Amino acid sequence: MAASAYSEHPELCVKDNYNQSEFKRRIKVNCDTLKNDHCVAFTAVSHSNKAIIISFRGSEDLEGIMEIIDVISIPPTAEFYGKAKVNHYFYTAFNDLWTSGIKDDFLSLKNKNPNYELWITGHSLGGAMASLAAATVATTNLFPLDKIKLITFGEPRIGDKTYAELHDSLISYAYRIIHHHDIFPHEPPSWIYGYQHHKSEVWYDNDMAVGDSYIECDEDESKKCSESTVNLNPMDHQSYYNVKVIFANDGCAGFNPYKN
Repeated sequence: MAASAYSEHPELCVKDNYNQSEFKRRIKVNCDTLKNDHCVAFTAVSHSNKAIIISFRGSEDLEGIMEIIDVISIPPTAEFYGKAKVNHYFYTAFNDLWTSGIKDDFLSLKNKNPNYELWITGHSLGGAMASLAAATVATTNLFPLDKIKLITFGEPRIGDKTYAELHDSLISYAYRIIHHHDIFPHEPPSWIYGYQHHKSEVWYDNDMAVGDSYIECDEDESKKCSESTVNLNPMDHQSYYNVKVIFANDGCAGFNPYKN
């Protein structure tokens, strides 16, 4: 679902992955600051998994990723909840999508399927927005906390220590998947401006091929996972699980051996 957000037609992947599904809507808005970039998200539901899905798209290419790294290298100044502060660019991008229909579509699916789980995902910038979506749903009491599941890929740091601690206290099922030397999860750096990752991290110190091992770190900013490496590589941000993150342009047929 994270990869399908890059497609102009994510409904193809929803259909390919789930025998019983419903695609709600894809929403595209102009992103703040980067005038030529767009932010995208979609909502769907898997009846076979009894799950509502919200997926956020990341940056479309390496140039866009590097532009975002430059834009986000500022202190977290946007007020989130309580005293927590997050990066202004990420928060604005998320809010633009949330208020342009993603929130309404999510609530509509929730009302139609009151006993389902909520799955939220995204890669890169999409991972940042997915984290903010999970925290927003949790802090505004829109969904039971024990039914929110967040999985992101190549997610950057989003906010300060207070945000990380708030996120940890609310979302127990949260995993940030990181591929090898992916540079984006190391931005903005933890040693300036007070940014801090929320937990938990799952680090693949390899190519993420079938059967490759991983390390799970359940504390914030663990030195046992990707923070232990200094050789960062933007190209590792472009592929996860040994496939390009943009593989889903024509659907996801054949990519999910566990289709149900």
